[in-house]
Amino acid sequence: MHRFSVNYRERDGQRRGTLLNRGYFASSLPRLILACRLLGHRPVVDGTEGFNDRPGHRWVCCDRCGVRPDPQGHLDPDRWDIGDRYDGPLDGVRPPYPSREEIKQRAEQGLPLYEREPVPGPWPGKPTGDVGAQLIIGKSFPGWDAELKIGNAGSEHTLAAHLRLHPFGAIYLHTERFGTWLQRRLNPTGYESRVISLGIQHGGIDWKLWAKRDESSRDDPWWMRGTIKLDPRDRLFGRSRYEYEDIGEPLTVTVRMPHGDDHEVRLKLQKCTDGRNRRRFHSWTVDWFTRPGIPTKQRGRGLVLGSAVDVSAASVEGGTWPAEAAAAIAARMTADRTQYGYRPRIAAVTEDFDVEVD
Repeated sequence: MHRFSVNYRERDGQRRGTLLNRGYFASSLPRLILACRLLGHRPVVDGTEGFNDRPGHRWVCCDRCGVRPDPQGHLDPDRWDIGDRYDGPLDGVRPPYPSREEIKQRAEQGLPLYEREPVPGPWPGKPTGDVGAQLIIGKSFPGWDAELKIGNAGSEHTLAAHLRLHPFGAIYLHTERFGTWLQRRLNPTGYESRVISLGIQHGGIDWKLWAKRDESSRDDPWWMRGTIKLDPRDRLFGRSRYEYEDIGEPLTVTVRMPHGDDHEVRLKLQKCTDGRNRRRFHSWTVDWFTRPGIPTKQRGRGLVLGSAVDVSAASVEGGTWPAEAAAAIAARMTADRTQYGYRPRIAAVTEDFDVEVD
């Protein structure tokens, strides 16, 4: 077992309003899996469905604890369906090469000439898992919400939960491989995690009941996810919306940092419309990106590839918005560098000056 903690507040820089932001982890914890130790593993076929003309993949895992043999195997998807009970060998031995006569017969029957896919191996003797938590005291996320996640067969976190109460703080919990029995009972197939959540934020109450975590569909029943607006301004002035419109073609400018380094940045002007149906406000923003990025930490770390900055309506009208955007990008990146203690190379700062450095 290995225990450690991470001070995110110190690692990622000071954040105003956050007093504590620390993660706690315990790895390589032994999993009890008492039922499997007493009754033996229950091998079933797991895998992916595939898409288009691809048949997907199949392998073996235990239906109770989710442990996979080593190797997990590579089964024929035309023969094995996900969820089937696996009654084949678990020795990791590949079948021998067929004879020439067998190859000829398989060719005449339109079958693959060889069947030497990896066979599932033995079950691991000492399966382990990990647990983790993150505690935040202070501002972390707007609103109040609680969520429980049941992972899928490919999730990094088998189970996860969080409680966030702005501005008091938040707590996050997760397991890796612990809780697989529950995941196999509730969400055994597919690669979409399911969540149950309730939140109060952005002037309303929103919920999810066994909804897919990363996608939604018009075919989902009404009760699976939704929002109830509580803000009286929605009744008086209409629903709050945010829209943007690309204006003109992208432009490329040079952003010169005060540390001496220059970066070619591509700019895209956008007109933003915010507010409610009866009270709409317009503003201007510039979406920017650059490659390989602008470093904000030492040794090229913390590369920022792009973001957005606001520009004034006067600069848009006068055609000077590219210069204003370049200055805003340089100012923001300089603030990030100051926050992370960035120190430029001496040559980059002194190359335009007559300075000798020992």
